[in-house]
Amino acid sequence: MSVRFFISRELTGEQKERLRKAGVEFLGLPLIKTLPVEFDAPSVSSFNPHFAVFSSKNGVRFFFNRFPPERLRGIKVVAVGSSTARELMKLGFSPLVPENFSAEGIVELFREADLKGMRFLIVRPRKARSLLREFLEGKGAQVLELVVYQTVPDREAGREVREFFSRRVDYAAFTSPSNFKSFLDVVPEGRELLKGVGLIPIGHVTLKAIEKEGFSPLSPPSQYTVDGIIGELLSLEKLS
Repeated sequence: MSVRFFISRELTGEQKERLRKAGVEFLGLPLIKTLPVEFDAPSVSSFNPHFAVFSSKNGVRFFFNRFPPERLRGIKVVAVGSSTARELMKLGFSPLVPENFSAEGIVELFREADLKGMRFLIVRPRKARSLLREFLEGKGAQVLELVVYQTVPDREAGREVREFFSRRVDYAAFTSPSNFKSFLDVVPEGRELLKGVGLIPIGHVTLKAIEKEGFSPLSPPSQYTVDGIIGELLSLEKLS
């Protein structure tokens, strides 16, 4: 009997092949749509940052759709996660990447640094935690937060999700708090469908969001990536 696995992310061809070879039946489907948000591009130039922090590849794309990469040359760029770093490298940047792919990871990266008077641009979605901003300001840095996109539930995904969950599902992985919340939003019977399913969060922020809804998720993978989730799944089922 094959393992059945849902993940709230479109998978690459390589990731799909890895799961197929392990005998995993899967559905990879995002549960949110990402929409651009208008922002004041000239404010970035007048702020003249020393550092720019990007928390996702969507942030990179939406920001540089309206702001020329050349105008950030010479400053230090920080990427949360390997996919965000790859997106920045396509544009010619050499980003710093914290070991922990989260705001906490950036805090650790700069914990011992003297940041007094440094100017940080934080490119983020509409809904985001204030942890990094509060840490930087506490260290004496100036912060400009720029909201460049927002996420909304993708209600069209509900039918396909319900169809997949009409048969037993062994594991469901969620790649962000918004994807988990959207699952419960676009699938009215979502709480019932997740009973008895092993829930794999991509990281500790997603883990906390799942716990907040009354579930007991498994531990996140050591690497907060989709590849990390797949490795964790195959390890749990001894399929690797």
